[in-house]
Amino acid sequence: MTAAKDSLEEFCHLAFDDGISKNDPVRLGRLFREYTDVKRTPSLKKTLELVHSLGIKTEAADYLDTGGTNMMAGGVWHIHYSAKDRPATQKFDIFHELYEILYKRLAEWDIDYDPERLQRLRLCRPADRFAASVLIPPDHFQYKAQVTGCDIVALGEQLELSHQCLLIALGEHFDDLQLVGALYEFEPPAIAGTGAELKDYKATIVVKTAPARHVKQLCALQKVPTRKSHPVIGSMVCAAITGGAPLLWRSSINEEAPVVFVRPFFSIAQTSYRVLLLAVPREEFSLISAQVEKLEPLEIDGGCICPSQNKCRVNQACHWRNGGRYE
Repeated sequence: MTAAKDSLEEFCHLAFDDGISKNDPVRLGRLFREYTDVKRTPSLKKTLELVHSLGIKTEAADYLDTGGTNMMAGGVWHIHYSAKDRPATQKFDIFHELYEILYKRLAEWDIDYDPERLQRLRLCRPADRFAASVLIPPDHFQYKAQVTGCDIVALGEQLELSHQCLLIALGEHFDDLQLVGALYEFEPPAIAGTGAELKDYKATIVVKTAPARHVKQLCALQKVPTRKSHPVIGSMVCAAITGGAPLLWRSSINEEAPVVFVRPFFSIAQTSYRVLLLAVPREEFSLISAQVEKLEPLEIDGGCICPSQNKCRVNQACHWRNGGRYE
């Protein structure tokens, strides 16, 4: 059996011999899953064991507020990760740092290797993709997603992964479907106690699969949001934030219209801090049906008054008309 201290070199040689580039984090992550026999999302304990098996030392560090870092000391690679973060974040950061180590080691074999250039490279995005590839084995994830109805809260608890990571994974692992997803984050206003407004929410993640890349309008009451945008007045997201209840749009007229599901998330203090938007083709409703059945959202098709009108503070600027059109 290969000694732990040699396993990092063995893995890098395997990637090099297979022609897997350091610039292809998804394939590199897939190879790592095969090399370490990862078939399901690893726990934090398993994550540490996998990294240790490569001869890399890890440490939960109090000096890091969040995130992680890597370094070579005494001929051994080290990964430090924030002791203050949740396990879901910690294991993601550990694999993020592992990618940077693999990248640096593989880069040394390049003919045009330039250490100074390497320091200038931004590896954050590919490192995140590597971490997601290792943490989310496709078959295991697709099974779990279908059983829960793509419930990222349930999946987050079962797999110890963030809502953001899971939404991105839905887009990547169901890429043959016309799927649209968005996650709105609540950003507290500068003045406390003013109450949550639409402008306090921002779309931090927007996922569109290739079949949905040209889709701009999901239904009469909901456009496809853009990243960093705020909820539109009169939209389904607006109504879910105002009313505090999940909503489901299923057109009773257009059979080709997608099913649109909007769900607000609440903290222990019962304050909304996040809103999920998911849209899938009508014929693929089974993908989210388990989550819908559990939450029993208010079903709308545009032919009714706004379900949140009694709580709305801007109703003079928004009118739901028959057919779900705006005035």
